[in-house]
Amino acid sequence: MPLPSHTPYSGRFLTVTKPRLGFISGILFCVFAASSQAQRLTVQLNDVDGNPLSEVVIEVLLPEELKSAYQPSADTEVDQLDKEFVPSVSTMVVGNSVAFPNSDDILHHVYSFSPGSEFYIPLYGKGTGDDYTQAFSNAGVVEIGCNLHDWMLAYIYVAESSLNAVSDDSGQATIDNIPPGTFELRVWHSRLQGKDVAMTQMIEFVEGAQKNLEYTLELKRDRRIRRASSSTRTRYR
Repeated sequence: MPLPSHTPYSGRFLTVTKPRLGFISGILFCVFAASSQAQRLTVQLNDVDGNPLSEVVIEVLLPEELKSAYQPSADTEVDQLDKEFVPSVSTMVVGNSVAFPNSDDILHHVYSFSPGSEFYIPLYGKGTGDDYTQAFSNAGVVEIGCNLHDWMLAYIYVAESSLNAVSDDSGQATIDNIPPGTFELRVWHSRLQGKDVAMTQMIEFVEGAQKNLEYTLELKRDRRIRRASSSTRTRYR
């Protein structure tokens, strides 16, 4: 089976580039198991040392004629707790909204400069941000930050349909109710060969079968700004 290609993925569009094999070690195994349930995909994500990778997004891309059946009206939430965004990686379906409550006893200031998904929420405190929501009409990855706390960083993956998932601490991500057919699988991580980069592969889903995949991903170093010491904490820090 060929190795997947790598695709820069930002707010508005995708542009396929040539494969760069040094960053991905392809699909290690693929198992089909007969089942009376709807098609399920389970993906195991590991780093090059064999450790499980959390916060990896997988998405099954559907053709236009099938998308409408997998676009629920379901909003999500990204909280601010202990001067961090929680969760740091989340998914939503295009056209829905994200709420940004503030659970800290200090002020926060949320923004994004991601192309096609720019927004800016002025300074606000605990209990005052419950109504601060932002809708996203473009599929892609939205990087959000806080102007007061430079280390605060999170990603919102705006998916084309509900067929998406984020890997847990064990490195597993599962998508249920996939229709039969051959579709593109996208795998995204914030440090996979650069920012907003996904790898893709065509996958066949057989009716009444479960598919298990495993990927090994090589990530770039995490160069995020480290959080400031709380020893001189003030209202703003």
